[in-house]
Amino acid sequence: MKKKSVISIIVVAILAIGAVVYVGSNHSKTTPVTASGQPIKITLWTGITGNYQKSLQNLANSFNSSQKKYQVVLTSQTNYQTLNQKILAAAKSGTLPVMGMATYTSLADYKHNGFIQNINDFYKTTLSSNQKNDLYPSFLSGTKVGSDFYSIPFSKSLRIMYVNNDILKKYNLTVPTTWEEMAKEGQILKSHGIYAYGFDASFQSEWEGMLHAAGINPVSASGQVDVNNPKAIEAAKVILDMVKDHTAKSAGSDIFWTKNFVNGKSAFYIGSSAGLSITTMQAPKNLNWSTTQVPSYQGSNATEVAGNDLVVFKGATLEQKAGAYSFMKYLLEPQNTTTWAKDTGYVPVDQSAVKSDAYQAYLHTNPRAVAAVNALPNSFSQTSFVGFNQYYTMAGQTFNNMLTTHVSAETALNKLANQTKQIISNNK
Repeated sequence: MKKKSVISIIVVAILAIGAVVYVGSNHSKTTPVTASGQPIKITLWTGITGNYQKSLQNLANSFNSSQKKYQVVLTSQTNYQTLNQKILAAAKSGTLPVMGMATYTSLADYKHNGFIQNINDFYKTTLSSNQKNDLYPSFLSGTKVGSDFYSIPFSKSLRIMYVNNDILKKYNLTVPTTWEEMAKEGQILKSHGIYAYGFDASFQSEWEGMLHAAGINPVSASGQVDVNNPKAIEAAKVILDMVKDHTAKSAGSDIFWTKNFVNGKSAFYIGSSAGLSITTMQAPKNLNWSTTQVPSYQGSNATEVAGNDLVVFKGATLEQKAGAYSFMKYLLEPQNTTTWAKDTGYVPVDQSAVKSDAYQAYLHTNPRAVAAVNALPNSFSQTSFVGFNQYYTMAGQTFNNMLTTHVSAETALNKLANQTKQIISNNK
C-alpha cells in the first residue's frame, strides 16, 4: 500500500517567492452573462498578494472581458504555506477550486495524492505545437511528471548574482565569472570586514546549480540518489570552506541576504531574480549596484528555476476544465506573459515574448533584469518525484546543520542520502 506523504513547502516557498510580498486587495470584475445564464465560474487560488495579485487580477479581468462564456475568480490565500494547507484541507473535504498555483516540484506529490489531473489534452489540442515549442525548455520540463503534463509555467524566476559596484571600484576588483575567482576576491575583502559572497538562509540552490554544472542530478525520476556523490560533496565543500574562511556568509535567521547586501556587507549576493524589486526598494539611492549570471563551476554555467505553475484540480467539470484551458492559453500569449513579467519582475515563459519589442524596451530601461534573461539558456528545473517536498524539508535541515552545527559535508550528505532513499521507499 502506498503511504501518503505529508507535504511541506516551507523551504520550497522560499525558492518560489524569492522575495517578500505585500498585502493588497482582491477586486473581481463582473463578466457579462451568457445566453444560457451565468458564465461558468473558474475559481483560482493563489499564494500571492499586493502588486503580484493585482497584476494577475488585471489579467483575469482582461480575459473575462474578452469573452462571455467563462469568469475567472481569484482568491488569494495570502502565502504559499497557507495555500498548501488550504489545498490539503479542500482535497479532504472535496471542495478544491478549479485551478491553483503550485510549485513545479510539488507536482509528483500532488499527483500521488490525487489532487490534480493531467492536462495532456491542453498541450495536444488547445496549445499548438509552435506555442508549446515557444516555451523555454527548462520551464516545459518542469510541467511534467514522467511523460504526462500536469501544469503550465507561470511565475518563473532564476538565481542571479547581485553586484555592489562601489565595493569593486574601491578595492580594484572585477566581477568573478567562476567560483574560484569569487574565493580569491574574498581573501582581499575579508581584511576590510566585507564578505565576497552573501547568500540566503541556505546555499542549497547554489549547490544544486553547481551539481547540474558538474553533470549530477541529486535525485532522478527513477529514484537514483546522488546527493552524496563525491562531486556533490566537493561542491558543498567549496562554499563551506568560504564560510569557514569568513569570505562567505549566510543570512541566517534573516532568511534573505538582501538587507546585508544593500548595506555593503558583501560585494556579491546570489539570490532570486524575483527579489529585484525588493532590492531596488531597500537599496540607498546612491548605491551603484548591478546584476549578472551566477559564476560558473567546473567550466559550466547552470542556474536553477524557481517559481510557480498553474494546475487544474481533480473534480473540475468538463466545462470548467475547458475554461481553465482557455485562461491558461490566454496567459501564455506573448503579450500577456510580457505584461506579467514587466509588472512583477518574473521572466517571460515564452521565447518570443523575450524577443518582443515590448520586453526588449523594458530590458533597455531596466538593465538589472537582463541577468535572468541571459541565464535562461543555462537554466534547469529540478526533477520532481513522489516525496520531493519531504525530501526538500530534509535537505533544508541538512544544509542548516552544515552551517550552524558544523557537521561536515560528507557526514551531512550521507545522512541525507539515506533519508532520501527511505522517503522514496516509503512512497513506492
